[in-house]
Amino acid sequence: MGFAALVGQADLKVRLGSILKGEPGHAYILSGPLGIGKSTFAQVFAQALLCQEPTPDGGCGACDSCRHFSHQAHPDFRTLLLDPADKVIKVERVRQTIQADIALRPQFGRRKVYLVDADFLNEQGQNTLLKSLEEPPDFVTFILMASGLERLLPTVLSRLTVLALQRYRDEEVIAILAREWQASGQAMPDAESLAFYARYANGVPGAAINLLMSSWFADLRQETIDFYHQIGSFSRSRMLTAGFGFFDANRARADVLLDILASLVRDQIVLLMTGDPSHLTNPDQFAQLAVRDEKKRQAAVPGLMRAAAAITAARRGLALNASFEGLACHLLLTLRKELIHA
Repeated sequence: MGFAALVGQADLKVRLGSILKGEPGHAYILSGPLGIGKSTFAQVFAQALLCQEPTPDGGCGACDSCRHFSHQAHPDFRTLLLDPADKVIKVERVRQTIQADIALRPQFGRRKVYLVDADFLNEQGQNTLLKSLEEPPDFVTFILMASGLERLLPTVLSRLTVLALQRYRDEEVIAILAREWQASGQAMPDAESLAFYARYANGVPGAAINLLMSSWFADLRQETIDFYHQIGSFSRSRMLTAGFGFFDANRARADVLLDILASLVRDQIVLLMTGDPSHLTNPDQFAQLAVRDEKKRQAAVPGLMRAAAAITAARRGLALNASFEGLACHLLLTLRKELIHA
């Protein structure tokens, strides 16, 4: 498979093609949110680096190297990924997979490639990898993947060439979803569902695929929508009892719940400021989200902006392992205050 077979990422494809036309460097990092396609592009790039006759579009697909790679049996391709039983990649695995192997010359071609998921390297693991990144043999190329460059130590990042994946357009996400379902042999979702999940995923195909395949998202979305439309009528005590009960019952998926709330707030802001329903993430909620009273319209936007900021702060707090109870109660009271006119 070459880059042309992959949907989107035109700028990245051009850059990778330029790398393959010249003499590739020693270390690259593909960055972008979870589900954006880093692993897919990393695999195609790795195959091209190992190919005996590479082109700007990737590996030739016909040489012995490409055939070994496609059968996951290439002796000069090593992966350092998270073991499902662990929370981080252990330092000993960095030593065994890379440090103990890096000095050995390629068995098959003229290059060795190491693919590393940097999201699961803690500081000790990164420092261990750094020893190999500093002065690798001429025949070695590293491909790292990371959801955010802020996760990396400055000393590690300084030795990497950054290759950023951009969020996809809705029509590109829809094309990826359609291809995924066609390959699976399952019945194709209807066009309306594909369009909704493409919008909701905010340019991240993996997120759209996971949610569309889930057995729980549709129910959680509807429950969150019902909750959102009741917020303005909740008393303070009801918000801290029934409201918190709803959050607590969905604690394991609190990040998704917050995403749904954020999409509803954003949609209402869009409607109030533009009146245009064509850009809504939740077009099926148009009638419920529209504020027709002019006085309420004027008062609603500032409150909605503050509600959006509060949801963003809550999401950040979750990522930092803040107290769930304190975070949820503060957000609920803020939403009740700010959405009273919405």
